[in-house]
Amino acid sequence: MLKLKLEALGHPTPSDVALSNRKEFASTVLWLEDQKIRLYTIEDREKLRSLDYMQIWEEGYKKYCIDLKMPPYDTQLEQLTWMVGHAMRLEFLDDPAQYEVINGQDTSVTKNNGAQSQQKIQTIFDGKINVHDKEFIAGVRALATKLKVPHHPNHLLQLEALARIVHERVGPAAKNRKAITGTPFPFDKGNDVVSANDPMLDYPMRILRLLQIQSLRQLQTQINETIVSVQTLTANPKTDTKLGKVGR
Repeated sequence: MLKLKLEALGHPTPSDVALSNRKEFASTVLWLEDQKIRLYTIEDREKLRSLDYMQIWEEGYKKYCIDLKMPPYDTQLEQLTWMVGHAMRLEFLDDPAQYEVINGQDTSVTKNNGAQSQQKIQTIFDGKINVHDKEFIAGVRALATKLKVPHHPNHLLQLEALARIVHERVGPAAKNRKAITGTPFPFDKGNDVVSANDPMLDYPMRILRLLQIQSLRQLQTQINETIVSVQTLTANPKTDTKLGKVGR
């Protein structure tokens, strides 16, 4: 996914970005700042250009993260993913008209996604809490960090993801579940072909397929429970004798 985003931004070598190499990471950060983000003036980017003197670059990068108001991520992947997403948002704001229609389809549904989430969450809180308050947003970000939920620019969508995780893993229904033991199934090393065109999409598509299977199983469980309820009702009907007729 990161490769595709870098391709969309026009990075010259999106496939060759090595996150394990600190200097390569620094070079990618510099490219994003030079070409897309442009938070600093050219003169103020001097430390970020010190790729041959990594100690100086680290000092400049630490300040850059603060100035960019990046959330406190621990790994290079999380940091770069956030910066790439930030760069894409800035790219959209530069010329939003070109993204109005994608493949002939109106994108108004995508635009309204945030508004729908805001209305839904505001209804839950019954207007007693301002969901755009700084303390509320900070609380959502802190909880997301604790539960290891990736950053999202819309804190309300991130809150929905947190609610789902709490429901699935921490909620009362999950307390009585037995811990899963054993060796996980190596679904990422299967021989079946999931993505025929792009090997980079193979791993996320396998994950999406497993999530879809889980959703189908939950749906099947609900269907079975509904059938049992209907059978219980029809197996013990109550007859209203007042509606009956005797003779002609």
